[in-house]
Amino acid sequence: MMMNKLYWGWATDESMRLGGESGGFVTALLRSLIDDYDDVIVIRKVGTIFEGSVVSLSSADETKRVQGALHSVCIELSHYIRKGRRTAIVLKPCDARAVIENIKRNHVDRDEVLLIGLNCGGTLPPVPAMNMLSSQYDLQPDDVVKEEIDKGNLIFTTTAGDEVSKSIDDLEASGYGRRESCRYCDVKIPTMCDLACGNWGTPSGKNMTFVEVCTTHGMDVLTNAIDAGAVDVKEPSEKLSTIRTKVEGAMKKLARTWDKKLLGRMRDMGEAERLEHIQRTLAPCIGCYGCRKACPVCKCSDDCKCMQFAPDDVYPISLFHSIRLLHLMESCIGCGNCTDVCPVDIPLAHLHQLFARSYESKTGYKPGMSVDDVPPLSRGDFPEGY
Repeated sequence: MMMNKLYWGWATDESMRLGGESGGFVTALLRSLIDDYDDVIVIRKVGTIFEGSVVSLSSADETKRVQGALHSVCIELSHYIRKGRRTAIVLKPCDARAVIENIKRNHVDRDEVLLIGLNCGGTLPPVPAMNMLSSQYDLQPDDVVKEEIDKGNLIFTTTAGDEVSKSIDDLEASGYGRRESCRYCDVKIPTMCDLACGNWGTPSGKNMTFVEVCTTHGMDVLTNAIDAGAVDVKEPSEKLSTIRTKVEGAMKKLARTWDKKLLGRMRDMGEAERLEHIQRTLAPCIGCYGCRKACPVCKCSDDCKCMQFAPDDVYPISLFHSIRLLHLMESCIGCGNCTDVCPVDIPLAHLHQLFARSYESKTGYKPGMSVDDVPPLSRGDFPEGY
């Protein structure tokens, strides 16, 4: 059941509120959940802000070391949910969409998971981001204690407390900035989660998180955290709620621009030209199958169709990609993992999103947005010859 209740929230512990990200709301919420869940999964900073690891918090004290959003730690988190264990997990939108798709395929039990989503304007590829830090900001990774994307700028805070800001548009025009899959992603607020949290629409300098309660489960968890004295909330102003909506709208508009830049050229090709382009793009593939292993919505076993080749087949790699492009067009959530892991730098995410977005435009189905949305090919209601 969708709730869509809006609040400003913060940690009641003063040190957590002042020291945590956006008033420490998510950190305080996690602390209140430790005893109720088998796993409380987050990404925690290790060394610099460009390094992180996935941890399952086991004690309230461990929440003190939880960092805010780490935009340069591009770890796909849905793999860490284990069926049969009650799990609370903090996710970016594409992670959450992967979980939703896995719920539909019975790989995850919806009743066992609490999804705490974080707004996302995009993530940064870590090695290029560190190069960017040196060449564009004249900083080194050890100089930086915090980074954020705010009002179209990428801002790094140094150990000395200084903020150094550059326009995201200028950085991306120079070949830096966000991962390409993030640039054309149009899901910025993870309303498919139980709770969607972020700093868009919060009053400046007030140390608060904007919280959207999206499900009855999310409302129950929030109510319990309030009753336990872990967090407090109040209704946001109409003005700042509107600003949050406008920020989301601006991000989606920018995503449409990047969609046209990165995918539009392929859509505008004729069928023969597009097929030749796809073949040429996939030609460097060495058949490592890393893309299959990294994909959060591909849970097939080793005998899946994309791996079933005849002994005399001379085109196993072409068949592998052809089957995957068709297989994933109704479930690809555009996370970009396949591109990230490709050892020969094939932009696989572009190809998968080309198919997925074409499928979405024809069917109206957008994967990972609701557990109640049945994939069209699973409904069996297409007319013959559609």
